[in-house]
Amino acid sequence: MSEPASTTQWLAANPPPDTAFKQSLAGVARRTLAGEPFLLATRELLDELALLQTDQQRVRALRDEPPLTGVDHQDAYLAALGEHFALRFALQRPSWVTRPERFLERFWFQSDVPGFRAIAIAQSPAAFRRRGIFIAAGALERC
Repeated sequence: MSEPASTTQWLAANPPPDTAFKQSLAGVARRTLAGEPFLLATRELLDELALLQTDQQRVRALRDEPPLTGVDHQDAYLAALGEHFALRFALQRPSWVTRPERFLERFWFQSDVPGFRAIAIAQSPAAFRRRGIFIAAGALERC
């Protein structure tokens, strides 16, 4: 028997049980409110989103509105993620992602590294740019 060429192919042939997937946008906000670093919780969500095999699983991860964290760029970032992944997988956009509190009044850049702003302006997905959030394209790639 030949080896699968990628993890994605292996997962397609050996899907984890549906109960193995527990991450959600709302869960990221709850974890952040409980004191966990936002970036860590977001990265773990991105790891799991990359493994989801069905639209039902993806919808479950995106549909529930996250509680507001009290940090404007985090609240907008979660909405941007919800909109971005809904578009990426041709799912209905969750209604909560368009609420006014999910948009920034001032631009926010994920990094202060010299030269980053130009890269982020060019590479940020539309769902992020329209909220005033600028990230590098690789920020959403985990697996």
